[in-house]
Amino acid sequence: MEQGSVERRRGRRVDLQAPLLIRRIGTREPGPFKEETVANISLAGVYFETEQPDSYTANDVMMTSVSIPEAQRREFPFTRLAGRSRVAWIKELPPGAPEGRKRFGVAIEFGNNVTALTAIPPRG
Repeated sequence: MEQGSVERRRGRRVDLQAPLLIRRIGTREPGPFKEETVANISLAGVYFETEQPDSYTANDVMMTSVSIPEAQRREFPFTRLAGRSRVAWIKELPPGAPEGRKRFGVAIEFGNNVTALTAIPPRG
């Protein structure tokens, strides 16, 4: 965190790579889900990086679904988080991508009604 900046996160973050499905809602034609890869997650939201920043605009309302890989469920005790969310911010990342492509960091904030699904252990 930069010196002088204020920490605004509401939950503990877990670094993991997990599949994210995301689609804009609240428009006449929401379009298909886009697939991204989460870099970190908390119960408050997710962060990912993309080369397609024009797909996301701050404050857009989205429908999101994150599937937690089985190997990571000890660190994050859910199999999936799904529900309405909003794009909190988008920032251009420092250069460093191969072939000079620009990368952007995107933070998604989950809404109050996000559903956290858990696996039911098998009876044995």
